[in-house]
Amino acid sequence: MSRAYLELAKKAFQNNLVYRAEYLAGVLNAIVMIFVNISIWRAIYEEDGALDGLQFRMMATYVVLSFLMQTLYIMDEYFIEVKVRSGLISSDLLKPISFRGMVFANTMGTLVFRLLLQLAPALVLSVLLFRILPPFSWEMTFYFLVSGLLGFFVLYSLNFLVWVSSFWFYWTFSLVTIKDAAVLIFSGALVPVWFMPEWLANFVQATPFASIYSTPIQIYLGMIPENEILLGLLKQVAWVLALSLAGYALWLRASRRLSVQGG
Repeated sequence: MSRAYLELAKKAFQNNLVYRAEYLAGVLNAIVMIFVNISIWRAIYEEDGALDGLQFRMMATYVVLSFLMQTLYIMDEYFIEVKVRSGLISSDLLKPISFRGMVFANTMGTLVFRLLLQLAPALVLSVLLFRILPPFSWEMTFYFLVSGLLGFFVLYSLNFLVWVSSFWFYWTFSLVTIKDAAVLIFSGALVPVWFMPEWLANFVQATPFASIYSTPIQIYLGMIPENEILLGLLKQVAWVLALSLAGYALWLRASRRLSVQGG
């Protein structure tokens, strides 16, 4: 059974290879967005007179890591919606493999593609162009990679809740847009959590959003004490489990709804 999911992931990887122009555009877009945002922060730090300090290099590194992770975390937001609207979901549910497993395999195939063919070249260019800081330590490098993977799973689990809503909503564009905006604002993807007002930062820390980008990047920069890193990782795991259970419950309701309607 696991071989079937590997083949689905491989197919998703190969499908992404077909669109080579989109692959090049993705790398270029990441570099341009990093350059624009670093320029904005450079102007802010010049006004504050702290351009040459370590603080600006940390901010530049934060921007680079954030946009590289956003490039890596892009998923097919309408995979399930297309299946539902076309009616293909009915035949997919009859297959001897889990539909949720199919969605996950497709997402992982795309993740590997972006990791190897988009993130890697964008990372090399970012190191050369923007002189980002190295990881705080080798231990932090390991924790960052683990936390980054958990952040991906948090985002995937959150996305799945929105994707399954296509069983009730004919179009999910508005929901996806609202979700994407919430992630960008509250995850620290655009503005680090430490720049937010205290009440907003406390709110963000109480949501799954901080686990997506803020936690991994702060670990990379050594901003989370080593004795608190395990707690941060456990918090990410907790959000993955909570959102996955919510997604499973919603999926059960969706599949029953399809059965009742004769799908």
